[in-house]
Amino acid sequence: MTKRVLFYVQHLWGVGHVYRATRIAHGLKRAGFQVHLVWGGTKLPGFDFDGLELHYLTPVRTSDASFSELLHANGALFTDLDKEDRKNALLSLFDKIRPDVLITEAFPFGRRQMRFELVPLLERAKSLPTPPLIVSSIRDIMQEDRKASRVEESNEFVAKYFDLILVHGDQNLIRIEETLQGTETFSAKIRYTGLVTPHAQQSYDESDKTNVLVSVGGGAFGKNLLMTALEAFPHVKKYKDGWKITTGTEMPENAFQEIKRNAPEGIEIVRHIPDMVAVLRSTAISVSHSGYNTVGDILRAGCASILYPYVGGRETEQLRRAEIMERSGIAKMIHPDDFSPVNLAAAIDEVSPRSTFVNSLDMDGADKTPQIIKAELK
Repeated sequence: MTKRVLFYVQHLWGVGHVYRATRIAHGLKRAGFQVHLVWGGTKLPGFDFDGLELHYLTPVRTSDASFSELLHANGALFTDLDKEDRKNALLSLFDKIRPDVLITEAFPFGRRQMRFELVPLLERAKSLPTPPLIVSSIRDIMQEDRKASRVEESNEFVAKYFDLILVHGDQNLIRIEETLQGTETFSAKIRYTGLVTPHAQQSYDESDKTNVLVSVGGGAFGKNLLMTALEAFPHVKKYKDGWKITTGTEMPENAFQEIKRNAPEGIEIVRHIPDMVAVLRSTAISVSHSGYNTVGDILRAGCASILYPYVGGRETEQLRRAEIMERSGIAKMIHPDDFSPVNLAAAIDEVSPRSTFVNSLDMDGADKTPQIIKAELK
């Protein structure tokens, strides 16, 4: 009998983890699972859900990176009554699907704002005579310096509810205990899947070559990088044209139009690139933030890379990842304190090809995840 997976995915601010989760879902589908993707955020363009069972909850988001309040898609406050309705809808979905595997993306180490529905969901799952395999799906670098109370809370959730913690990374690059506190209490449950990176879906000939590709992932906080790139363009000596900037689907329309107005001749502005790896393979230099998926695309494509880590709010993940990439010889990092048009232009003129160390990394996490889960189900 086909095993059923209920995969809970909630994006509140930024969409990087949604790409990773969707790729994992497709990996599970390829491995023969029936995948029910429970989508808790706003609908996003450009995602391939072919072959997946998609279930939309009432969308919820947050106003900024502080995650201080939950909102409806239209900006209205998400009330306690709204939370109760969403919780009941999620529990009804669980009862209908009766999954063999329940996966929560980020929780219990993130998405604390969703405890109102996730804790009841986990309680419902554990109450069954034969509970599903309960799995947490997390990236390889987590938010550091969490409060002791939050570490204790997440560890208690792991002990009470979770069978596996899937770390979507290569431990030869970084081990999860370097950024996630408290792992010593559940080390036996940790499995490394390898990095979840996509393969190119199409090929590009020489006529499609891009000299410099500037990207900002979803684009929710990418305006500063793109405007700096526009100002750097006249200072670059090596590549005077053949630039492409992709703003991401989450960049506000007014910011998108401002970037288009300020773009000089020689720079193409687009909203979205469906097959980023294919374009990066025909790119000389990538300029980007250092989120999980962006770096994964760069690693898979093999182009030279300049990373400008996003450090808004309490974020430490991107800075840590960029430091690792530079230390490994895979990319050049420009620290946020040093990021300027002149310094970016100089980096573009000086950047070297990536280190061969990258060839040893495990980048097949989407297909190794179901192998790990199947082994636990036996």
